[in-house]
Amino acid sequence: MLVAQPPETAPVGGASFQDIAIAMIITLVMCAPIIHTMLRERAGKTTLISRFADWLAERDGMPRWFSLPAYLGVFTLLACGFGVWWDVALHMQYGRDDGALSNPSHWPIFLGIVGFFIAGVLSIILGHNSKLPARTIRIAPGWRSPLGGFIITAAGTIALIGFPADDIWHRIFGPDVTEWGPTHIMMIGGAVTFMLGIVLLHAEAKQIGAPGTQTTFGRFREAVLLSLCIAPFAFLMEFDLGVPQFPAATQFIIAGFITAWIFTAVRMRFGRGGALLAWTVYIIAHLFLMGTVAALDDVLVAGFLLFLPAALLVEAAALVIDPRRKVLLGLVSGLLVGTLGMLAEWGWSHILMPLPQPLPASSLPLMLTVGTLAALSGGLLAAWHTDKLDLVEARASFTRADAEKVIRLSPRSSAFWKAHAAGLVGILGFIALMQVYAPPTERTGITATSTFSDVTYYDEQGQPLPGSTGDTECDGDRRCMATITVRFTPEGIADDAIWLYALAWQGLADPDEPNPPRDPESGAPGVIRVAMQPTGEPGEYTSEHPLPLYGSWKTLIRLHLAPTVHMALPVYAPDDPEILSDKGRQVTTAEGETKELVTEHHFLQREVSDDVPEWLWTVAYLLVQLFWYALIVFYAWCYTTAAHGKNKRISAIQREPHSLTT
Repeated sequence: MLVAQPPETAPVGGASFQDIAIAMIITLVMCAPIIHTMLRERAGKTTLISRFADWLAERDGMPRWFSLPAYLGVFTLLACGFGVWWDVALHMQYGRDDGALSNPSHWPIFLGIVGFFIAGVLSIILGHNSKLPARTIRIAPGWRSPLGGFIITAAGTIALIGFPADDIWHRIFGPDVTEWGPTHIMMIGGAVTFMLGIVLLHAEAKQIGAPGTQTTFGRFREAVLLSLCIAPFAFLMEFDLGVPQFPAATQFIIAGFITAWIFTAVRMRFGRGGALLAWTVYIIAHLFLMGTVAALDDVLVAGFLLFLPAALLVEAAALVIDPRRKVLLGLVSGLLVGTLGMLAEWGWSHILMPLPQPLPASSLPLMLTVGTLAALSGGLLAAWHTDKLDLVEARASFTRADAEKVIRLSPRSSAFWKAHAAGLVGILGFIALMQVYAPPTERTGITATSTFSDVTYYDEQGQPLPGSTGDTECDGDRRCMATITVRFTPEGIADDAIWLYALAWQGLADPDEPNPPRDPESGAPGVIRVAMQPTGEPGEYTSEHPLPLYGSWKTLIRLHLAPTVHMALPVYAPDDPEILSDKGRQVTTAEGETKELVTEHHFLQREVSDDVPEWLWTVAYLLVQLFWYALIVFYAWCYTTAAHGKNKRISAIQREPHSLTT
C-alpha cells in the first residue's frame, strides 16, 4: 500500500473573529470619507474628495459624477483581477487558507471590491447639484443621481455581500476550493459586471452634451470602457490554469458568449476596427494579469484563449452587413464566432493552453454546437445593449413622437417586447446553456486497476536516492514518485473521453518540503498535470511523467465524458485531521488494486461537508441564484429606464405639445 504522514493542515470552516473584525474595520475606515463627503454635499459644502472630483472632471470635460468613479473603477478592476489570478493559483498549489486575511492575494481582491463599491456610491453622491441626464433616480428631496452609478453600486454590494456570505458558506457547507463556488461567483461576478455601469454613465454624460465625449480621446475612452465589459473572461481561469472543475462545454459557452457580445457591440458603436480595438483591450488586460502574477515567486501562471479570430470575424461580418441592422449583424457575428471562431480557439489551445487541453477532435461537434448557441445569444445581447446606449444618448433631442413612443413602451404593449426581445433571448439563452451544461454529472460502474512503475525516492534536494529506483511501491514516509498505469473497465469507456489526464495538486500545503516537484509543462511547484497515454492494450493508459504519492499531494486520474460526466480515480491523498468525515481519511492505492471511479467533486473538494441536509443545499444555491437574477434584472431596468423611461421633458411635451420644439 502507498501510505503517507499527514502534513500540516489549514483549518476547515469560517474565518476567525479577528479576521472578520479587521475586515469590518478596514471597510468602515475606507467608507468614512465617503460618508463625510455625502453629508457635506447635502449641506452644500465641499470636501477634498469632491474638490478633486471637480478638478478631474473639469480637465476631463466630463460630469463630476463620471470621471472620478470611472477611473477609480478601472483601477480597482485591475487590482481585483490581479488578486483573483494570484488567489486561484495559490489555492491550486497550497490548498486551503490558514485564515481569510493570511492569504496575501485576498487583500487586492478585498480592497478592490470595496474600491469599486465606493466608486458607485461616489457617482450617486456627486450627482447632487449637478447637471443630470433626462432619467435619474431620486435619492431624497432635491437629490437625484444618474442610473449608471446605481449599477456600479449594486455590483459592489453583491461583491461585498459575497465576503461574509463566503464565510457563512464555509461554516455550514465547508470550503469549496473552486473559482466557481456560489459565493465566489458573487464576488467575482460583481467585479466583472460593474463596468456596465461605467459604460452607461458615459452614455448619460454624452446625453447632457459633456464636451469630453465629443473629442477623439472621449470616443476612444468610451470604446475602451465598453471593451472592458469583456471582463467575465475571468470565469475561464480554471481552464487557463489547467484545473477546470466544470465541464469543457462551459469554456466554449462563456468564450462564445462574451466575444460575440463585446466584440460585436464595440463594432456596432464605434465603426470599422471596433472589434479589433476591443480585442486589443482584452489582450492587454490578459498580459497585465500574466505579467503581474509571473513577477511573483513560483506562482502558477495561467494561459489564455486568443480571441483574435472572433474579432476578425466580427469585422468581416460588419463589412457585409450594415451595423445599423443590429439584430442581423449580431446573429451573423454570433454564427461566425461560434463556429469558425471557436474552432480557431481549439487550434490555439494546442499552442498555449495547459492540460487537459487541447481537447480531442471527437469533442468538437458538442463544443462548437454549444459555443455557437452561446455566441448567437451574445450577438443578440450586443444588439440590445448598443440599442439602449444609442437611445440614452439621443434623449437630449426627444420630440413629441419620441414621447409617445415612450408611453407605448410599457410591459403591456407589443412595442415593449419588440424593443427588448433581442436582450431577453440573448441573456436567457446563455443562462439556459449554463444551467444545462455547467453542473457536473456522474456515471456509475466504471472501475480502474492501477499498477506502478519507475517508483523512485528522492532526497530534499530532489535527487534520486541510490538504490531506490525500480521499487514497485512507495512507503509514503519519504518523498516518492511513480509512473501510474490504469486499465479501465468497461474497456472502451475512455476511448472518446473529452479529457483523460493525471492531476496532482496542492503539493505545497506541506511546509516541510523545501524543494517540491514541479509541473513538467510550466515548471511551477505544487501542481502537476500529466497526460495519460494509451499503451496499446485495450482500455489501458499510462502517465507520461511520474506523479507524487506522498505528503500533502492529492493525486488522481480525471475522466471527463460527454457531455457533463466528471469522474475520478483517487490515487493518493493524505489524512486530513480537520475533515471529520470519512472523506478526510488517507487515500492510498495498492499495486494491482481495482477501484470504482468516484464523482470527481467528492475527491477534488474533500473539505465540503457531507452531513448537510439536501434541502439546505437546495435553498442555499437557490438564494445565490436569486441574488444574481435580481441583479441582472436591475441592470436591465437601469438601461431600459435610461433609454425609454419618462422624464420631465417628455411629460411637458405631452401636456403642452407646442411649448417645446417638436
